[in-house]
This record gives sequence, structure tokens and C-alpha cells, in this order.
Amino acid sequence: MKNLRNADISINDIPSDVFICRFIDDSFTVVDANDAALHAIGLPKKSIIGKDILELLQDIEESDFLTILREAQNSSEMLEFNIPCYIHDNLCRWHKGSVKSLFNGDLILYYKNIEREKELEIEDLQYQLDLISEAPYVGICIFDNKFLYVNQVLENMLGYTLEELQNITPIDLLHLQNKEEHIHNLQKRLSGESFTTSYLDAQILRKDNRKVFVRLCVKTIQYKGRYRALASVIDITSIVAQEQKTKRLAQALEQTDDLLLMTDREGRMIHVNKRLMKKMGYSKEELLGKKTSVFKSGKHDRRFYKRLWNSILSGKKYKNIIINRTKKGRLVYLDTRITPVFDQEGKIESFVATSKDISYHVKTKTRLRNLAMVDSLTKILNRYVIEKEIEYHLSIAERHGVPFSVLMIDIDYFKKINDTYGHYVGDIVLKEIAKTLRKSVRKIDKIGRWGWRRVCCYFTCDFRRESFEKS
Repeated sequence: MKNLRNADISINDIPSDVFICRFIDDSFTVVDANDAALHAIGLPKKSIIGKDILELLQDIEESDFLTILREAQNSSEMLEFNIPCYIHDNLCRWHKGSVKSLFNGDLILYYKNIEREKELEIEDLQYQLDLISEAPYVGICIFDNKFLYVNQVLENMLGYTLEELQNITPIDLLHLQNKEEHIHNLQKRLSGESFTTSYLDAQILRKDNRKVFVRLCVKTIQYKGRYRALASVIDITSIVAQEQKTKRLAQALEQTDDLLLMTDREGRMIHVNKRLMKKMGYSKEELLGKKTSVFKSGKHDRRFYKRLWNSILSGKKYKNIIINRTKKGRLVYLDTRITPVFDQEGKIESFVATSKDISYHVKTKTRLRNLAMVDSLTKILNRYVIEKEIEYHLSIAERHGVPFSVLMIDIDYFKKINDTYGHYVGDIVLKEIAKTLRKSVRKIDKIGRWGWRRVCCYFTCDFRRESFEKS
């Protein structure tokens, strides 16, 4: 589908990733895509046409996405979605977009990557979480069917003067679902009945129509010879707002790909999120109360962990790549940030560690490095690396007189082996010779493939012939 109906607009003109899908054989099959979508998935158009969209975007949360597609298929409305996408079990981006049924029954799906928006949202929530609210002052009032006494704190909290409050029924200021019950309880207090003191959270409407969240504690007292109600009022608006932000932050952190854990000062885990449990293969019961040493891989020495603890116990943030081991023994490379958490007295009470799994990137980097240095057939160094090593040792020998040896080995009649038995057998011969040479030299010596039938060895000291005679 090159153009949309009744318009000369190509899907390539849409500044989002776009797929056109058709429901064929119980699956949503891709029939077209724009250049932006092809660039995002790194595939040419001819290789995706006819494929199931769920197979193509298989790292998306499939159940949620399939539900949206089916709803759009049976609706004329445009449906919006916001779905996380995973690659190698790591959250790599968020898809936000819309899907709509076209005039011919096809679905047009367009979306954009909103990873940065999610990161900014989480950063803002994290910043808000770190804010510390000041302790509130306590408002005091005495009332029956009207206010009899109000202190200055409560006047400021409500925005009314005492004279103004005397014309307002106290309970009318409160926004309560069961207001009748509280009116009944007030009448019982005014008759002298006492109730167990308890706290009540409610909303009060200020004079400027702004709502204030308050925590009330009401008790029966005698005032000027009659039973009255005494209320202490604490403004908890900031606390409620902070709780809501904290809840949102907790939900946001659970949706991220970050592995999150909290420990006490001794390193015992007091909180872990679902992503960490899934990645490391442990249940919450297996981790809470245990020290983080349960993840040790053996790839770091004692000095590594000593520097880590010295840093965070001094109140500094720590950032490094830590190699941990899962319950099943698999190594995981984690880009980790550890932040100390301080109490009101400025003392460290806990630590928060957030990590991203970069194992796939580390392994890819290692493979690329090996491809650049190692001969793919024999698994020994390639000619480029051997030449660099020889040049280096020549410069050392010229400057310091340190001897080293170079040995070139030709495989006689190698062409005859290839011609008689085929190149497959010739490759086996090359690999076996390389294996034999590796066993015959020390770790500090190097072996490399110089040509198609020639192997080069160099040694950091005088070459000893007897080591090869044994092999």
C-alpha cells in the first residue's frame, strides 16, 4: 500500500514507524512498511513482507499487543497503545502509537520510540522521592455546632478568620463520604459521650477553594461548662502528594529493565524487584535477608569488593560493571550504580543498587575483538596481529637487547593434501597443526597463521628445538 485512501500521502511521509498488516490465516501478516520502520528493525522490505507482525516484533509483550490488534480489527476507532519492547530479555525501548482499521480491512500501525520520555519521567519521580517534607504544625479547634476556638495555625491552614468560621458549620468544611455518621457522632459527643481517640484522614476546602488533606484527632472535652469536641488538625497535603509520587515511582521502577535491590548497611537485602528476581533466577524468599555475596561470580578479587564498600560507606555513589552469577551459574555483566540512603541525622541507613544487564553487549564486543585478532579457522592469531607483535619485540630488542626468536613453519605437500582429499581435510590438517603448536609453547609465546599453508611462531626468549621434537 503505497498511498493512503483518497490522498497522495505515502506512508513514508508519516514521521513514525509504520506497518500495514492484513489478517491472513489467523495471523496479522505484514504487507507493507515505511522506511522508518525498516530502519528501526534493521531488515529490508522483501524479507518482512508476508511475515506475522508478532514474529517480526517478537520482543514486544505479545499478549497485550495481540489484544490491541484484535480490538482494532473489529472497530472503526483509532486505538492507542503504550507497550514495552524487550531485546535479549532487556527493556530497550517503549512503543507508543496507534492502530486503525483501513477501508479495505487492513490495519495501519504507527508508533514511535518513547524511551527518553520514560527515562525523564523516572528521573523526575526519583528527584521528587528525594525531597524531604518539613514537619507540619498542628491546628487546634474547639467546636459544637459552630467553631468556638481556632488557633492561628488552623486559621492559616483554612484561610478563614475565627469570625468567618463562626458562621460555618465545622463538618460542612469536610469532604466525607459518610458525613451523616460523623454528624451523629458529634451529637453524641455534645451529650457527653466519649469515644476511643482515633485519627481520621479527610479533605478540607479552604476559603480559596483549594483542597487540603488533613489528619484529624477528635475527642470529647468540657469547655465553659458544656461538652464540646476538641480536634487537632495536621496538614498532610504534602505527605499525601509524596505518597502518591512514591507509589508512582515504585510502579515505574517495576516497569523498567533496571534490576533494583536495597540492602542494609551490612549488605543484607531488604527489597528486590521482579526484574532482578527473574534475571538472577531467585525467589523473593531466597533473597530477602541474605547478603549480596550470594551473587558473587568469582571474577572479582577481594580488593574489588573492598574498594566498593569503602566508597559507599564513605557516603559516595559507586558506579562500575559487576560480574555476578545467576542461580543456575550463568555469568551476568551488570552496569551497576549504588547510592547510599541517609536518615534524618545524616547517617547511612541503607543502599539502593540499580543495574542494567549488558551481558549481550560485552559478549558481542568480545566476539568482535576476537574476529579482528584471531584466524577464524585455526583459532590462532592472524597475520596482522603477528606482524604487530614482531614489530613491537624488534623495537624492544633494538633498544634493550632483549632476544627473541621467530620460527616460520611451512606445511610440505599441503596442496597435494587438498587436491587428493579435498579442502575439508586440508582444513582439519591446519587445525590439528595449530592445536599441536599451542600445546608445545608457553603462554607467553605467540602462534599465528601467516599464510594459507604457513604458520609463524615467535618467542620471548631463545627458541628451544627440543620442545617441538617431543611433539
